[in-house]
Amino acid sequence: MKGASIYWIFFLLLIAMTVWMFWQQSRQQRNRRQLQQAIQTGDRVLTAGGVIGTIEDIKDNELTLRVADGVKIRVVRSAINGKYPEGSSR
Repeated sequence: MKGASIYWIFFLLLIAMTVWMFWQQSRQQRNRRQLQQAIQTGDRVLTAGGVIGTIEDIKDNELTLRVADGVKIRVVRSAINGKYPEGSSR
């Protein structure tokens, strides 16, 4: 019987780790969604592809980013990974 109780402990530990991972993932998704909704014109952002730019225009789900002088790209809102720190070099 002692060996069987060890299996139950491992099983419960596995269940707890799985629940914790799903909870962490849903929290990260919620935070990312909140960030994507809170961005405004003039914010410096980092895209999922690693592009750093300043938001010039927002139209529904599409953003226009200025990535260099005279260079603008259009991206979807879901491509934004986060805000880029203001003090970082260009």
